[in-house]
Amino acid sequence: MPEGQHDDLKDRAQVILDTCVGENLDQLATLDMRGDGMLRVLFHAARELQGASLVLTAARLLADHVAKGRRVLILTGFLSPRAYPETDGLIGSAVLAATLERACGAVPVFVCEPEVIAPLSAALRAAGLNVCPQLADTTEVPHATVVLPFPRDRSAAEVATTELANQIDPTVCIAIERPGANTKGQYHFAMGKNVSVDIAPVDLLYSELSGRGVPTIGVGDFGNELGMGKIYDAVCRETPAGANCGCGCGGGTACAIPADATVIVSVSDWGAYAIAACFAYLRRDPTVLVGSDVYRRILEDTVRAGAIDGPTGYALPYVDGIDARVNVALLEVMRAAVEYPAKTPAHPELRLFRARRAGKED
Repeated sequence: MPEGQHDDLKDRAQVILDTCVGENLDQLATLDMRGDGMLRVLFHAARELQGASLVLTAARLLADHVAKGRRVLILTGFLSPRAYPETDGLIGSAVLAATLERACGAVPVFVCEPEVIAPLSAALRAAGLNVCPQLADTTEVPHATVVLPFPRDRSAAEVATTELANQIDPTVCIAIERPGANTKGQYHFAMGKNVSVDIAPVDLLYSELSGRGVPTIGVGDFGNELGMGKIYDAVCRETPAGANCGCGCGGGTACAIPADATVIVSVSDWGAYAIAACFAYLRRDPTVLVGSDVYRRILEDTVRAGAIDGPTGYALPYVDGIDARVNVALLEVMRAAVEYPAKTPAHPELRLFRARRAGKED
């Protein structure tokens, strides 16, 4: 076979491999744990719009923009009543932040409500990162991450938005289980409860950066999260309170703010784990994904520092009502999904066979 044709065949085989890894991670992150069928409808709406694996698309966006010493802004923290943040969002953000820092020396920066800072910082420390209260500290502190407060007052938030956008200057912005405003600027739980009084309008910073051309990723599990705007119509149509929350604001729970890469999954944290695993795959270094022992420490330390499980309200190491046993197992299966394809000598030949077949079908 001429060299050029062989290279083309190898490229086709690589596309097959990348696609399979991405789709496997999509499937793992979209196990319908609630058993209501809504997640699958929302996933397919996003998949149809995106035209490729949701997880792989997000991981490739990160691979294209994350670099040593550059900042990645991650927005997370969904406050439950009485200002207790959910574990969902915080855990996945810590896993992804650690992966990005380990893989290429990126500097994860977080902006959130003051009540989120303690449990989020505990999650990041458990992941091995050193938490700094100021951006300037990152030049002196190894394996640094930064957690900054954001005001609830609208006028103060507007001022903070411009200042933080200039100071952070991120290469990419990621929202993971972060409350997203509806068309009326209100924030809700999935079933319609209005929680706007507890939520700081961090959307302002997200939208400001998006307007400046900073790539965005949105990770959610019900459509009321920041970055789910591309599937707004599906959320309105397919979820109980998507179009009409019933709180009197005149809108629904559906977030109207889109992302460049939309990742809708069964549990938002699962989407973050899957993106981290896929990023490790693209870097050809699965070791940058945190291990089970570190993951358990992240989960337990986050709860000790004040986070609670959202569905049950208990201060237990659960994520969206799912216990540590299941979450650890899922993370390990995701790790296997990115490690295993390179382990068996026969696999490359099988992919080359598929590439030849695809070439004939073209």
